[in-house]
Amino acid sequence: MPAPPDIYQNEVDFTALALRYPDFAKKLKANRQLDFSDPESVRQLTKALLHRDFDLTISLPEDRLCPPVRSRAYRNKLEADINARFNYVLFVQRLLDSTQDNYNDAYDPNRKVIGIDIGTGASAIYPLLACRQRPPWLFLATEIDARSKEFAERNVKDNGLASRIKVIGPGSESNAIIPVAELERFERIDILLTNPPFYTSETELQALAKQKARPPNSACTGAPVEMICPGGEVSFVSQIVDESTLPANKTKIQWFSSMLGKLGSVTVIIDKLKETGCTNYAVTEFVQGQRTRRWCVAWSWLGLRPVQAVARGTDAVEKKHLPFPTEMKVLVDADVGATTRKLNEEFTKLDGMEWRWRSGLQAGIGRSMNGDVWSRHARRRQKRREVENHDSMDVETAKHDNNHKEEELPEPNFAFKIMVQPQNAEMMTDVADPTTTVLKLRWLQGQDSTLFESFHGWLKRKLTQ
Repeated sequence: MPAPPDIYQNEVDFTALALRYPDFAKKLKANRQLDFSDPESVRQLTKALLHRDFDLTISLPEDRLCPPVRSRAYRNKLEADINARFNYVLFVQRLLDSTQDNYNDAYDPNRKVIGIDIGTGASAIYPLLACRQRPPWLFLATEIDARSKEFAERNVKDNGLASRIKVIGPGSESNAIIPVAELERFERIDILLTNPPFYTSETELQALAKQKARPPNSACTGAPVEMICPGGEVSFVSQIVDESTLPANKTKIQWFSSMLGKLGSVTVIIDKLKETGCTNYAVTEFVQGQRTRRWCVAWSWLGLRPVQAVARGTDAVEKKHLPFPTEMKVLVDADVGATTRKLNEEFTKLDGMEWRWRSGLQAGIGRSMNGDVWSRHARRRQKRREVENHDSMDVETAKHDNNHKEEELPEPNFAFKIMVQPQNAEMMTDVADPTTTVLKLRWLQGQDSTLFESFHGWLKRKLTQ
């Protein structure tokens, strides 16, 4: 059974944990406390929590990365570190759930998701957590370090997931991070994850460690290959951004994502995405304990847009760095019935707009292959096109059209969802006027934010005039 999102909201009972896990009990002191400066104690706690909470049996080598505990004040820092990894998986779930081809924002248990984890580490923690939570999911995990790869393969096998998770070594591409050759056999990859090396050099690692409350090597057994990269996380993720623009990756991988350890790195990566022309991205924040924060940036070159809570999931980033909103509202001074009739009436007037209303849900979905079909300029353009098409039609053209084979339809330029409900339902109170209706407008698909903004303005004018 999937673990609940708030699994570490309450403090872990070490005494109860020790009764279930003898190896952890051996590391517990007489006062029922744990020495977090001892790597083996941290390792046993990690293994116990992963088994108890996620039914995962993990082997962790002594000379590879184990979640560090940096402060004597935070007894449950390790649980927070595990929770941050779990939160990354939960974020990916919400991201994919709200960007499905069928525009359904809910989890589809029949959807087979294929992910790739870059630098999976000895624990292969992200593929294991993801596949344990959602049975239809499959993962490819890359690892360039031979010893970490050996343990990752063991962990996958020990948890009965060898048929769903494949661990691979360095790709044939010389310096590429994304293994393009390995991905050729897949029609589509849904998500790329990575938790990149945090430090730029050994010097930076030691300097930052000295600022902490504990010695630099306490409870931290990571190898340099796991923790250090020239240029740090910004350089690593920037290379993934560059590789994501390649034709082999741009349309094959729906979402690229990376965890980041520095707030400054978030804005640098977002600026780079904007420079490369990416408008569809998401940024969120993971809370670890009382002080530590981690962030995640995800981006896509395709048009499906996530819900706003996923796309704009942090208050720590300035608004100018956040993606364009994917949700807006319109208040209408009329009851739900009158508003719904007016809404459907206006859509019947639009040529080129596919509109489907579901009365049982009080919601509708619309799509336009040609973008703006609602403005006056768009209507004049459509009339000119109809005249031109009529004048150019001949027998040969008609014959060609009849013999034309059916092809896969391109992405719509704009797709949206509208949900209609009384204002008192929106406010969850009986105080508001029930004759006032709220329209929740959700941007589902498209690359041009001005279309969404223009459509919102048109909808507001038509329903409030």
